[in-house]
Amino acid sequence: MRKYWVLIVVSGLLISACATTESSTEESASPDSEESGNLADDYIDEELDDTESMLLQTRSSLSNHYSGDLVFIPDIYLEEIVVEERERDPYAGFRVQLLSTRDVAEADSVRDHFVSWADSVISGYEADAYVVFRSPNYRVRAGDFRDREQAIHFSGLLKSRYPDAWVVHERIEPSNVPVDTTEIRLKSLQEIEMEQEMEMIEIDDSDN
Repeated sequence: MRKYWVLIVVSGLLISACATTESSTEESASPDSEESGNLADDYIDEELDDTESMLLQTRSSLSNHYSGDLVFIPDIYLEEIVVEERERDPYAGFRVQLLSTRDVAEADSVRDHFVSWADSVISGYEADAYVVFRSPNYRVRAGDFRDREQAIHFSGLLKSRYPDAWVVHERIEPSNVPVDTTEIRLKSLQEIEMEQEMEMIEIDDSDN
């Protein structure tokens, strides 16, 4: 029985000794591996000339910079990109749709009447009108605007005569776009009467 216990104790001592040896081996190996890696880097640096060494360092710094999160772009710069895209296409803008019909004669009539009406009651902007065919309808659209808010304001002026007027995206004529500082409004009754009187005077003078 005593021999059995002696064997157990000896076996335990041997296992403990082996574990200690493996631990010391791992600890001693770690510095050596790091040192060997540093030596390899030093060797590479020595073999490269100044230009190649600078390129290697630049590549490493860029790799470290872009290895993290994506680069953040402030919203203000994204808005500037959108504005630049609009400025590149001078024909992109808005018009006010007055009518949609399958009768081309009706569309032509509404366009002509609008031009005459707008010339007599709207101040600050001589809006043109267009008949645009989009199968199966003919659409009557007025004005040429780059600014949506300006187009909305113009449509509000037309509601009394064209209650279905609304703003749509459309290809526009850049030469017919009003400047941003233009004040577009309905003429007062006094202004309309005065213009009518002036027209009557001009007609009388031409007859004489």
